[in-house]
Amino acid sequence: MHTIFFFDLDGTVINSAHRQGETLDDWRRMNTPENIRLDEPLPLADNMRAAIQGGLDVNILTSRVMGQADLQWLIVHGLLPYGGKTICRHEADERSAGTFKLSKLLSYSQKKRIRWDDLRRRSIIFDDDSDVQHTLRAQGFRVIDPESFNTVEQLTRGQR
Repeated sequence: MHTIFFFDLDGTVINSAHRQGETLDDWRRMNTPENIRLDEPLPLADNMRAAIQGGLDVNILTSRVMGQADLQWLIVHGLLPYGGKTICRHEADERSAGTFKLSKLLSYSQKKRIRWDDLRRRSIIFDDDSDVQHTLRAQGFRVIDPESFNTVEQLTRGQR
């Protein structure tokens, strides 16, 4: 049984801080193609890209509402998994990130016909959101907070 990787985007593999805002309405207002083009890969993006290029089972699991500009950005940066395996939010879905992602993992399990226990055992999830971390860990998932990795890598790159 192979490992299944799930990567969050914002704050995990993408620096999109310039369009975060304080509210979901702020995010929607600033979520323009022009602003999306200003996003920058975080250090963990290199690992995600290598996993995709290495043929590993990589999925995007994001609370972001994805549009064409988002997909184009991922393609340009080599971060769109083969087959476009992207799990994202619909515009009207306002559930908390943890609840949303738990629901999507349940749907993934059913769609792929993977037993829930097997999915929990086989998955590694990279996500910076504390609600997601708490919710998914409480269900037995292995969730890695990328903040330390991204910070150390950024500092290391700056010293080179």
